[in-house]
Amino acid sequence: MTHIFYEFSSLKPGVPTVETLMEVINSSELTSFVIGAEVVDFVKKALIVNTTIGSFRNCKFAFDDGAHFIEFDGKGKSKRYDEVPDWFVSPAEFARSQWLINHDLADVKATQFIDVLMSYPLKERRAHCNLLFGLDLHKVNAVPATTSEASKPGNKNGKTTKPRVTDLGSFELFCQFFSRMKTAVFADEFPTLQVLTGIENLTKAPHSLKQGIRTWFKAIADDLPPNNKRVEAGNAVLFCAPIREQIQQIEAIGLENYYQGLSKAIADAGEQFIADFSYTHPGA
Repeated sequence: MTHIFYEFSSLKPGVPTVETLMEVINSSELTSFVIGAEVVDFVKKALIVNTTIGSFRNCKFAFDDGAHFIEFDGKGKSKRYDEVPDWFVSPAEFARSQWLINHDLADVKATQFIDVLMSYPLKERRAHCNLLFGLDLHKVNAVPATTSEASKPGNKNGKTTKPRVTDLGSFELFCQFFSRMKTAVFADEFPTLQVLTGIENLTKAPHSLKQGIRTWFKAIADDLPPNNKRVEAGNAVLFCAPIREQIQQIEAIGLENYYQGLSKAIADAGEQFIADFSYTHPGA
């Protein structure tokens, strides 16, 4: 049976010790857990001694938040690589799914869930809430602007207001976006931001949602969603033609596979501007 382990620095580990690791590995169930620092150190040191470890048969490890991967085959022989595999999920995806199950939080009442989160130290609580609710806390300015400053549009204190890459951390949202884009493109209609978000009045759309949609679209189309000026210029057929080809390539790769690679690329891009961002999946 396959056992998958993730080193996610922002999530409380379900397998914090080597003893727990061996219990999971010896189980007959398909498992997926976040591992603690003790386990990470143990596995890495074990690989220094031998690259074939029988106890790790059919185990898969993702280290450094998905920067490096190690798989063990049915005989315990290891293989190292950096390319994102099909089985990898982002920390945010894992937090909202299997992590909740592992910690018996998937079906609890909201009040109980809050109590559990409140029991975590502040730093850990912030990290978990950031992933669970997509708060993008790392992008929040630690020193908020005054009311008068915040009300002024445009460039503030010499800092650029150009939009930066954003990952919404949700495969479900990506699927919805992809479906809307495909419907518009295959109908030779401009995939505007209103169409891609499904929200006609964009002033009511969350800022993070708009930035995330722009980032995804830029990765696929190598262009930003068409604005009013581009739509008024007409010729949607010409605009949609190259995007249609990209959509077909993504479907051939597999939507979830593509999304996982894209999420990692966005994370690696850090504070890069959306206009400068580009992505090509290894399977394209």
